[in-house]
Amino acid sequence: MNCNKFEELLSAYQDNSLSPDEKKTFTDHMKLCSDCEAITEEVDHIKAILPELNRDVPFFLKNRLYLIGESDEEQAPVRNYAYLKWVAAGIGTMVLFLNLFYFTNIFPAANKTLHTAVAGVENFVVEAEAFIGRIKESNNLFIFKKTEVITKANKKKRDAKAKRKTIRGFKYG
Repeated sequence: MNCNKFEELLSAYQDNSLSPDEKKTFTDHMKLCSDCEAITEEVDHIKAILPELNRDVPFFLKNRLYLIGESDEEQAPVRNYAYLKWVAAGIGTMVLFLNLFYFTNIFPAANKTLHTAVAGVENFVVEAEAFIGRIKESNNLFIFKKTEVITKANKKKRDAKAKRKTIRGFKYG
């Protein structure tokens, strides 16, 4: 057996899937060749420490590894939207204070004004819903009228009806 054949069979030897004759030839070559014996010992050592290497990678490290781009690719310039943080902080502060004045009675004038504004919005929504409901129920509005599709047959019927209603140039009905 030569060293190339030995390296081909090394994986099968590690998996213990060699036939008895191949296994004997393999071990005989390993005893005679110090390089092949060193390779087998190194593979055995790697196989022994492999379970220790099977640990979870920390979350932050996984994300950084996934975000590493190819060096050949052109990366888009990173835009700095720092002002958006300030806008979000301002909106959050406003919502916090509005809720504070709405649900507590710390500043009665602000509480009353806020409740009045909310009631006005609620009234507007209710009235808008009622108006939309009336529109949907009404069939006389132009928006909801069914339009007649004019085909040749419809046109003939319409013309015949118009002739019946017209007598000597006068239109009836």
